[in-house]
Amino acid sequence: MTPSERLDIARQLERLADEVKDLKMGLNAHKPVYTNAELMKLLDISTATLKKWRDAGLLGYSQVGDTYLYRKEDVEEFLLGIHHNSLTQCKSRR
Repeated sequence: MTPSERLDIARQLERLADEVKDLKMGLNAHKPVYTNAELMKLLDISTATLKKWRDAGLLGYSQVGDTYLYRKEDVEEFLLGIHHNSLTQCKSRR
């Protein structure tokens, strides 16, 4: 196998790994309930940020023992609450 062929295979494997990652994230987006770890990964945030949002009452949750659970609806409501419209949307409303 030539170095060029090895490089081509490596690129194909990297693309495949990215596609699998995207699929996993897409599947998680359709879950009815998220754990701390899942929500932190989905939103790319830290434990401290998630705790701050919980403590401030910004994000609804349920607690079962030491496990925090977040309903999809609560996450969507939170995201809509912090959403900022683009400048083009703001200007068209004038």
